[in-house]
Amino acid sequence: MKERLRRLEELLAAAEGALLVAFLTVMVLLAFAQVVLRHFGAGLLWGETVLKHLVLWTGFLGAALAAKSEKHFAWDASQFAASHGLRRVLRLTSSLAGAAICALLLQASWHYFLDDRASGSTLVTIGALHVPSYVAAAALPSGFLLVLIHLLFKAADAAIS
Repeated sequence: MKERLRRLEELLAAAEGALLVAFLTVMVLLAFAQVVLRHFGAGLLWGETVLKHLVLWTGFLGAALAAKSEKHFAWDASQFAASHGLRRVLRLTSSLAGAAICALLLQASWHYFLDDRASGSTLVTIGALHVPSYVAAAALPSGFLLVLIHLLFKAADAAIS
């Protein structure tokens, strides 16, 4: 059971890592294109907006990968001199506390996403393509959900150990 959970989390982390690399690639290329185009007196009107929102997406993907590696909280000092049994309890407690906070933030961000979607506003227009603002707002609940999932994996791992 424990190995199956770890493999499942590794698959999720691999997908997050691939998405992170893709977003970072797009960000670098888009920023470079903006610099070159501005040199010639042009630019992409939507470029800055897309870059800002990709930063939010990459931040949440990074947070999810940090949670997967248990590098999300600085509770390590409390576990440094603890016995093995106490370390397990501290790890379980910190994972569950983080998961509870993420669940609350997920709920709030989900309501924000729904409100943004109901507003029908447009984030950017690229030619004939109108990108709705809720696409960017989806980063919040998606990010909190990913971090929550990793924290639950860590809590299950600590409980099974």
